[in-house]
Amino acid sequence: MDPVTLAATATTFLLPYLAKAGKIAIENIAKEMPDTVGVLWDKIAAKFQDKPAAAGAAQELASKADDEINQQTFKLQLQKALENDPAFAEEFESLFKKAQASVNINVQGSGAVATNGGVAAGQGGIAVGGNVEGNIIMGNNNTVGNIQKKP
Repeated sequence: MDPVTLAATATTFLLPYLAKAGKIAIENIAKEMPDTVGVLWDKIAAKFQDKPAAAGAAQELASKADDEINQQTFKLQLQKALENDPAFAEEFESLFKKAQASVNINVQGSGAVATNGGVAAGQGGIAVGGNVEGNIIMGNNNTVGNIQKKP
């Protein structure tokens, strides 16, 4: 997997675990994750340890995983690390595949992830948990309004 795709996919994969871990110190986050996911996070933390910008991006993402700027910043730092160190990239990809397999998640497309019976929709999609009644209008530049017939 190329570094851009691997960084983006791994970031999306980690988000639910980071959100659940909350505002824990970066070195303790792995303890709040499933084993293989924790190993993956520890690998990132170790790689980022001596790089203040990268470590800061990881800490920011860990403290507020739903922030898109934090996600993009972390993804960029991870991408740089993968591009600059082929040995790290190879080992990271292997760990990432093991982590994905262990939690039975396959992230594709825009990165929507649903686990344990959850519902998720990717970019441009609609997630429904329950029943839907009435009209559903999807698309861009739609105008919805009441059209009244002239008497």
